[in-house]
Amino acid sequence: MSIRSINDVSFDDAATSVMGEAFHKACKSLRNLGSTCEVREIIARRIIEAAKNGERNPTRLREHALVPFGIEDLSMVFVGVDRRPPDPVYASVTHAA
Repeated sequence: MSIRSINDVSFDDAATSVMGEAFHKACKSLRNLGSTCEVREIIARRIIEAAKNGERNPTRLREHALVPFGIEDLSMVFVGVDRRPPDPVYASVTHAA
């Protein structure tokens, strides 16, 4: 097992793999915005920050990375090019007379 040092913090292979997955998915979630160097740096720093605090779940790492971009509900982030948002589901309410 190798240890990698990032910003004076060391991460093992499993952690760096999870962090890489989260980074890739976060950048992909932002589509074209995620391709700028500044945005990618913000995403990376946020993932490292969460990982330094012990987070190892790639979904939570990605969520943490996307908060500065106003994306908190990841159910509305669509990665696929041809995907449309799902149709809203409305509950029917019946009142007793």
